[in-house]
Amino acid sequence: ERCIITMPNPSNGLNTHNRYFSQPVMHNHLVCSRMSLHMEARLCQDEKAEFALSSMVTMIMILLFSSIIAGMSLMIIEQAFKGSKSQSIEQSETLSSVPYILSFEIQNIDLADNTNDQMYLTFKFPYTSDSIPDTSVKWVVFGDDGNTGGHATDNKLDYSSGDFDFATPITGNGFTQDAITEFEPGVYYHIVLELTSPGGNGDYDLKHDYAGTLVVAIEQGRTTEIDFFVPNGATSGFDLMS
Repeated sequence: ERCIITMPNPSNGLNTHNRYFSQPVMHNHLVCSRMSLHMEARLCQDEKAEFALSSMVTMIMILLFSSIIAGMSLMIIEQAFKGSKSQSIEQSETLSSVPYILSFEIQNIDLADNTNDQMYLTFKFPYTSDSIPDTSVKWVVFGDDGNTGGHATDNKLDYSSGDFDFATPITGNGFTQDAITEFEPGVYYHIVLELTSPGGNGDYDLKHDYAGTLVVAIEQGRTTEIDFFVPNGATSGFDLMS
């Protein structure tokens, strides 16, 4: 920039403009002020950019973390539903595998001891059940031995037990080992229970005026329980479910 300076006339002292001087003048303070403002503006822009970048990185990290948490939550929920479904299926199969006892009778009664005591069952499994191995179905007959005395050991629980390996379809004799290997749903079967089982060591003794309980159980499944009473005069063919 240039600045025009007017000097007074030295001869007459009048404030006339008779000589003109043109001389460049640098305004340093203006230049410094403008540079300072420019630098501050750039610094402010840099800070804004840095803040925006930091915010964007933070947002990305939050989104990634949220995605991971959401994925893990979905996996946990999926596993929970799978476990619940599997448990429901197993429970449904178990519930549908309850044996239906159709008849329960005295096959033979030996009043002397239990050497020839036998009981007779007819049964079937529901149509909704799967095939069940005959050895996976167990039976137990038990009852108070009826002894009394002054000591706790005088009164005991007698029991006999076995599996359904001797069961046959209703067309068989109900007492043939390995006649079948599994029970099919909806098919009628029967079996004669030897109260000397297992292996001749069964202790339950059928006798008059005597109560007991029959339990039919499926391995890892449900059980069927029938309480019965043998009255005086009961003989072969007596209905223990009446």
